[in-house]
Amino acid sequence: MEFQYFGTAAAEGIPAVWCQCAICQRSRKIGGRALRTRSQARINKDLLIDFPGDTYGHILTYGIDMADVHHCLITHTHFDHLYPEGLCTLKTGIAHMEEGYHITFYGSDKVCEALYPFIKGKLDDAGNGRCDVREVKAFETFGVGDYTVTALPAIHGPDSGPLFYQISDGAKNVLYAHDTHYFSEEVWDLWQETKPYFDLVSLDCTNACLPVTYVGHMGLPENIQVKERMLVEGMADENTIFVCNHFSHNGGHVVYDDFVPRAAEKGFLTSYDGMTIEI
Repeated sequence: MEFQYFGTAAAEGIPAVWCQCAICQRSRKIGGRALRTRSQARINKDLLIDFPGDTYGHILTYGIDMADVHHCLITHTHFDHLYPEGLCTLKTGIAHMEEGYHITFYGSDKVCEALYPFIKGKLDDAGNGRCDVREVKAFETFGVGDYTVTALPAIHGPDSGPLFYQISDGAKNVLYAHDTHYFSEEVWDLWQETKPYFDLVSLDCTNACLPVTYVGHMGLPENIQVKERMLVEGMADENTIFVCNHFSHNGGHVVYDDFVPRAAEKGFLTSYDGMTIEI
């Protein structure tokens, strides 16, 4: 399985558009891995995770052929993870594609509500039927092409319909857990019953080195707690790849180079835009 991060930032990106804080100023100067676009990832060529407005930039930067993408898991409706207007480019007359192309978006009821007007009001009027959306619920396990996916409840802005995802291709298992607080006990209870083993665990690290004083995200301390509990409860071991991802410019006054050694000391990789992991 190939897992690739396209974007690795929180909503503002790094540097943020108008921001002149020290981290944004340093990031502009350093460039390279210090620059982060809005979060998006892909498994192999066919399964996309999230559809932000930065998708077009990712397509250009990483040579993505969207004709290869047939499934997209949406975590929630916040703009840095879902840009429904982008679906208008699937219209016939705009996208000249081979007959039979189809992509399905998967997400909560809030995600479906956000996507439905564009799919039924824009795309179907164009007569192409290239896209649909499927509602999934927390703790539901469902098929996505050749993958088996379990949707899990994220602790994040409830009006955004937040979920995170456990994804398996039958051989390897990935946990993509972003825009969520430390997991609910219901999630841990499910894992105690089902006993998954994760080859890759990607965790929200919006706060980086700062303590979390609100509900909705994690930082390195919470990532460490998740990792330690997974190891104790048998969901991971020394071979599991743990990655900190989804960073904010407000997260502890660190850029990529500052954070890498701190994360590595605790057994984590630090994501960067374009990072590819062979699992």
